[in-house]
Amino acid sequence: MGMLRTLLALSVVLDHLGGGATDWLVGGRLAVQLFYVISGFLISYVLTATDHYRGAPGRFYANRALRLYPVYLAVAALTLLAYLAGGGEAFWRVYEDLPLSAELFLAVSNLVILGQDWLMFFGIEQGGLAFTGSFVHSEVPLYQGLLVPQAWTLGVEMSFYLVAPFALHSPRRLLVLLVASLALRAALIASGIGQGDPWTYRFFPTELALFLLGSLSHQVLLPRWQAWSRRVARLPELGTALLLLYALAHFSIGLPPTLRDGIAVLLFAALLPLAFLFQSRHRLDKAIGELSYPIYICHALVILFFGWLLDGTQARQPAMFMALVVAGCIGLAALLNSLIAEPVERLRRRLRVDAPLAGVGSAPRTVNPTGVARGAAPLDRAPVRHAASAGGAVGTIRRAP
Repeated sequence: MGMLRTLLALSVVLDHLGGGATDWLVGGRLAVQLFYVISGFLISYVLTATDHYRGAPGRFYANRALRLYPVYLAVAALTLLAYLAGGGEAFWRVYEDLPLSAELFLAVSNLVILGQDWLMFFGIEQGGLAFTGSFVHSEVPLYQGLLVPQAWTLGVEMSFYLVAPFALHSPRRLLVLLVASLALRAALIASGIGQGDPWTYRFFPTELALFLLGSLSHQVLLPRWQAWSRRVARLPELGTALLLLYALAHFSIGLPPTLRDGIAVLLFAALLPLAFLFQSRHRLDKAIGELSYPIYICHALVILFFGWLLDGTQARQPAMFMALVVAGCIGLAALLNSLIAEPVERLRRRLRVDAPLAGVGSAPRTVNPTGVARGAAPLDRAPVRHAASAGGAVGTIRRAP
């Protein structure tokens, strides 16, 4: 699972570089939606297959905040310093004539992440902040005022975190929410609204189905794949290899894009348990996966840095520029992990270790080395993470965030 997560993060990096790189790996939009599926799987694991957060949603929220905010705030601060040092004209221009309500919206969402996804549905009309249905319908491109423009996906993910502790323990609630989310998507598509950005993959109520699909993969499919893996020892390796090959060959599949993306989501949901079991067997896979989040968060800053350092190189030598950006993202991600994420991880580990045991009268659940919880209900048994100016100057993200 670790290699898959990092490949998906790199898919977003390549998509934001623009040019021919947008058709490498699985593309930015699908990568984001596959991240949602993976997140649903992993959050279902930590909430339903362990006792770390049982009856303690606040502890769960604190743990997720420690996972997301330190690296995000570090990258946001570095980006702000870069803009203050003499760049970021498009960023500062956004704030020149904004009404106070829009400035507050941007300031708060830049700080707390929540709301960055909803910003994509707002714009400036007749000098005031208004719900326009799309970020493109605006006198001022508000998203250019985000310090980490791709972090809007974290806003979607954090919305899932808010409901997960109350939805994933109940199979009935999970299925009702899944059906409601799919029905809403179908209704929006039928009305014509759901066929265009930002409704296609930035609207949490419809993206909720992808998170829940990942949760079902964990709760329903993982125990079955685990049982089959006892008979076929290399099944996790085979399943992971198939997903990696698909990620490399996605754009070579001659199907309509919507159908192809739908098949990809279902394939990933079906085989994610094998990738999870693979990660439990291979430390290197987990180590590679730890790079995925910081790569995703820092890549706009890295593109910006090399754009300033090597002015014009992105246009003259796009392959070299792409290689430098990818290498820079990996290097900065490793540094962020070493200096920030790993020290914070020790605190996160304490939150898990200090969690109270199961309540009096209930049988505490344990997790075996492969991650499957013992003593859980059938659907609770299984165990064991996204643009500056569009079309802007060389060295900026070429596509909308």
